[in-house]
Order: sequence, then structure tokens, then C-alpha cells
Amino acid sequence: MVNRRKVIIDCDPGIDDAVMLCLAAAFQEQLEILAVTTVAGNQTIEKVSENARKVIDFLNLKVPVAVGMETHLLNPVRVAEKAHGEDGLGGVSLPPAVSEFEKEHAVLYLNRKIMEQKEKITLIVTGPCTNIAMLFRLFPQVKERIDQIVLMGGGVKCGNCTAAAEFNIYEDPEAAQIVFQSGVPIVMAGLDVTWQCGLTRRQIEKLCQMGGKVGRFCGDMAGYAFENSWNDLRKILPLHDAVTVMYLVHPELFDGERAFVEVDCSNGPDRGRTICDFRWWKFEREPQVQVLMYADSRKFQELLIEAFYSLDEKMGNFCSDQEECMNAANVESEKL
Repeated sequence: MVNRRKVIIDCDPGIDDAVMLCLAAAFQEQLEILAVTTVAGNQTIEKVSENARKVIDFLNLKVPVAVGMETHLLNPVRVAEKAHGEDGLGGVSLPPAVSEFEKEHAVLYLNRKIMEQKEKITLIVTGPCTNIAMLFRLFPQVKERIDQIVLMGGGVKCGNCTAAAEFNIYEDPEAAQIVFQSGVPIVMAGLDVTWQCGLTRRQIEKLCQMGGKVGRFCGDMAGYAFENSWNDLRKILPLHDAVTVMYLVHPELFDGERAFVEVDCSNGPDRGRTICDFRWWKFEREPQVQVLMYADSRKFQELLIEAFYSLDEKMGNFCSDQEECMNAANVESEKL
């Protein structure tokens, strides 16, 4: 394994965060996961941290997990229990974790871990930006050691938490504004692209039937999310956070435009909105944010299912008709 991109994952598992961690585990030949840090968001800090630890152990990853911010900069934490369940994983059980949390707070751990690397690292951020904002405020020098941030959050056209705001940004707009104005190169995987990246109901059913532990785990969680949301109206279940990892490994699937991004931190109806200004000619500096707008939906589905199949194969999780199940899941792609 040479020339692997060094990544640190900051997340709030969460169903789609857990799927994202499974996808990252499947792409270990391309990604070297240095650490996972947690932040309150989809559920409380206690629950998302325990979920992260359980998923990491379930995947047999020897990756440290550090617990981060339990509150946001100004907003209270408003968990997404309806979407992710009381435990954050849609009630899908995993074996108890056996690994230990890092003793340092995630913000301190991030600074130390990033600064001790000989080369720049990539941050994958799939929860509220609270940890990263605190990191940049307390240790501004760390920004020079970050190659880029691939962030799930925001949207150009609309939100999902409100008409204007996507959940991760709405949870902590002030933190998101600090990150977007940090000067660090950012890839923004917002709702415009993540709503194009998901699985159909039939594909989720087939994923559950594949027989591998990872496939069933992700399929069961996705099934819960499909049944407890409005996604049946859109025909697919978006796997928002998985887009960050897929972009890093298969950037050819995506297209977008560079923009200047501001976050509305007012107390009005637009609070949490990501304002994307594509008028590059009006500014003296180059835009730092690549806003993803398009994805090859069918190829995303194909590669996602193949990744879980391959990971289960590597972990020794076989079933007699696994290849048949995978092929059936692939051909079930519905017109989006």
C-alpha cells in the first residue's frame, strides 16, 4: 500500500456516517485512516462516540477514536432521532466495543495528530463543523498542515432541515462559517450532489441478502432510514456522508464549480444557509471551495455495492449466492 492519502475522519455516527466508515474501510488501499473524531450532531456525543467505536471495532480497524465537542458554539444540540433512531444506528445492533477512547479531547488530539505528520493530511468532515472550528481558533497554525477538507454539508438550491439549511450546517452555522473562511481548500459535498447518490429500495433489500456482515449492516441501517423518512417519494435513499469518501477515491464520478461560500449566521429564516457565490471575476483572490453539483448516480451505486462486497470478501464473510445478489442489486438501478 503506497501513496495512500492520509485522512482523519470527523463524524457523528449516524446511519450515513456509519456507511461512510464502512466505505472508507473498503478503500484502505487508497486511504490511510489516521484517526476518527466525534462531534455531537445526529445524536448526543455519548451515543455517536460509542457508535464510532463499535463500527471501528466491527470493521477490525486499528484506528484511534477521540471524543469531541458535546455542544455547539451557540446552538443547542438538536439530535436527528427520527432519521437515525434512538441509538443513532437505526436500532441495528453491533457487538460491544472492546477498544478504548483516546484520553485527549478530540480538538487537542486533532492538533497533535496533524502536526506530527510529515505530509499534509485530508480531513473528512461529515458532522457539524464544531470540532474543526475550535481547532482552527485554538491552533491556527494547523491549517498549513491540511491539504484539503472534504465536507458533507450545505447546498446551493435548498436545505433539508429548513427550506434554506442543510442539517450539518444548521446545527452549528457559526462553526461552519469559521471553517469556510479558514482559507483551507474545501470540497463541499452538499445536498445538490448527495441527493443524487444513494440506493433504491430494491438495492437495499438485495444488500441485506448478500450474506456478508458489512453488507447486511449497511443494508439494515439503510432500510430503517428508508422506512422512517420521506425518501420513498424520491425513489432513493441518499447516503450523504458516503459521498465524501467516494469523491476522494473516485473523483471522476463528480463535477462542480468553484465558489466563495458564506454561511448565514443570522437568526432569520435563512439561518444555516450556504451562500455560494460563483462570480469568480468579482474577487481579487481565487475561490477556495469546490462545490460539487453533479454525480454519476448509477456508477456511484455500482461502486458502493462492489466496495461492500469486496470488504466482506476480505473479511471472510461469504455466502453461496453473493455474486448473484451483487449483480441483481446493480441491475436494479432505477431511473432517478
